[in-house]
Amino acid sequence: MKKSFKIILIILAILIGVRIYLPFWVTDYVNKVLDDIPGYKGSIEDVDIHLYRGAYQIKKLKLEKTGEEIPVPFLDIDMIDLSVQWGALFKGKIVGELELVNPQVNFVVAVADSSQAEQTGTETDWTEPIKQLMPLQVNRFEVVNGQLVYRDFSSKPEVNISIDSLHLLATNLGNADHEEGKLPSTITASGTSIGGGVLRVDVKANLLKQIPDFDLTAKLEGVNMPALNDFAEAYAKLDFEKGTFNLYSEMAVSDGLLEGYVKPVMNDLKIVDFSEDKKKPLKLLWESFAGLVVDIFENHPHDQFATKIPMKGDLNNPKTKIWPTIGNIFKNAFIQAFQKKTDDSVSFEDVKEKK
Repeated sequence: MKKSFKIILIILAILIGVRIYLPFWVTDYVNKVLDDIPGYKGSIEDVDIHLYRGAYQIKKLKLEKTGEEIPVPFLDIDMIDLSVQWGALFKGKIVGELELVNPQVNFVVAVADSSQAEQTGTETDWTEPIKQLMPLQVNRFEVVNGQLVYRDFSSKPEVNISIDSLHLLATNLGNADHEEGKLPSTITASGTSIGGGVLRVDVKANLLKQIPDFDLTAKLEGVNMPALNDFAEAYAKLDFEKGTFNLYSEMAVSDGLLEGYVKPVMNDLKIVDFSEDKKKPLKLLWESFAGLVVDIFENHPHDQFATKIPMKGDLNNPKTKIWPTIGNIFKNAFIQAFQKKTDDSVSFEDVKEKK
């Protein structure tokens, strides 16, 4: 009896020791995975283990690009929760859930005094570190209170535009629900932009294919255009006195074939403020010309300047058609104002039939 009791105590002591050491081991492992990402260096502050629900949490992750003096990290995430999706076990699937809390992603296109420096993340295969951190296939992915930021430190003025309060939910990514449909996964996203715009994105997708199929509808509405003045001044050398910007889009992909459109719609647009712009004659001249173009091609009954940009091709080389784009400016101005909504003119089934 005493011997059995000692064995139990030894086993218990070993389990307690493993549980105490486990967070330190996982922390070292995660830091090593981050450091092995080509072109980036990463770090975390802490790891919490939750054995009772098959999960662990990564605290305060930062990922910075190496070799270039970029003043903001590529990724800055308060907490990452990686866990087993217990509901999928009842459907015969062992898959995982991934949740990001307060993540910030900084896309940098240029840095002052270094025209070559940029930070877009496109040069790295991110599937490998995700697989190392989450050995199970991710079936549910959620972003809570995220922020996507576009930065240009080389422009004058510097450009800093963002999508804030981003909530993204992607479910059934690995088709653990055994849905029979061609697009089994559902992705929704919402957020607010600079200038108070409201973003909504809805996607049905099949992410199990090498080139994923998807059917996307998106809209960004109610952006106060003067909030975009740093962007407009930096890239077009003009600014907006007033106006509201809206953007609508539908896109569908089937076996790599892309079809869709992007429809920008601007209302109550005013570019020139003579009392302010007269101090800069060249800028006044340029803005007066831009204002004249807008005035000519504006739909005056609706006080609306808009076009519809068709996109067609494959994912590696989507093509925008310039003449339909120009034609749509005339159509909005002189024939019929575009409606401020998606057109329901693009569907996955239609694209699939055109293959």
